[in-house]
Amino acid sequence: MLEGLGIEPTEEQVYVELVTRAAADARELAGRTGLGVPETETALAGLEHKGLVTRLSGSRRGLRAAPPDVNLNLLMLHRMDDARRARHAIAELTARYRREAGYEPAEPIEVIEGAEPLAERYNHLLHEAQHEVRSLVRAPAVAVPADDNAGQQDALRAGVRYRVVYQRDLLDTDGPDAPLLLKEWAELGEEMRVAVEVPLKLVLVDDRIAIVVPDQSGQDEVTALLVRNRAMVDALGWIFHRCWESAVPVPTALAEAEGPLAADDRYLLSLLLAGYTDQAIASQQNVSLRTVQRRVRRLLALANAQSRVQLGWQAARREWV
Repeated sequence: MLEGLGIEPTEEQVYVELVTRAAADARELAGRTGLGVPETETALAGLEHKGLVTRLSGSRRGLRAAPPDVNLNLLMLHRMDDARRARHAIAELTARYRREAGYEPAEPIEVIEGAEPLAERYNHLLHEAQHEVRSLVRAPAVAVPADDNAGQQDALRAGVRYRVVYQRDLLDTDGPDAPLLLKEWAELGEEMRVAVEVPLKLVLVDDRIAIVVPDQSGQDEVTALLVRNRAMVDALGWIFHRCWESAVPVPTALAEAEGPLAADDRYLLSLLLAGYTDQAIASQQNVSLRTVQRRVRRLLALANAQSRVQLGWQAARREWV
């Protein structure tokens, strides 16, 4: 269970026993685990070195386990740092190897045909990601559905930043690409927004390479483009940035998807657009000024607007008034 953190099986057995109940010494612990005393002492020494066991002295003399939530998570972070350093070293060695072997530079644009090759290349790129992955997602899923996206899970757990803009119609839980697993991705650290429409399917990895999936209408086989050309990758990055800036943050979009604005919110919006001050609106609706300001802030967040002028523009675009 804990071998992935560099903890030996006997160390894990001793640690789990100490988490359950402290022990007076190695002999007592050996009796409870069924291990020999020398083996138990060796395991305790290893656990002490990893900061997982504390030897108490004085009246409270004995062996206690360190808190798992703090110390095991710290070990996991150290392992993730080691993995990132190894990944950088692999990339450097690969580049050196290719220079020595006289490899030809890769094509600036490569065509990928078929759902399975696309899924393999997509997962490979996510495992190579070091800093950030950005993605535009629209229906339909052609290679990797949300509930089978192991590459994204691994990238997020490795500390790679992940930003995604989803097309609005994907929020339909009865759609063909459900479930989107937005809550699960958010818990792993994905930053997500929702747009009424996104122009294309896109994945950008570390500002160096991109996968573009054109519209597949009328095509029997999935086709995608792997883009390495720096100028084109930068242009695709600009498209992502524009979509990201105009999209609505989740969970605001989810709340909005539940239905149109409430009648009270529409009335408040109409008063704002008519030029009423906050104090005048408060008097009109017989509420406090603070209540009006709180409701205005909610409308600004709902529209992803930075000012009341932008709120008016977004309200017209979304047909709220």
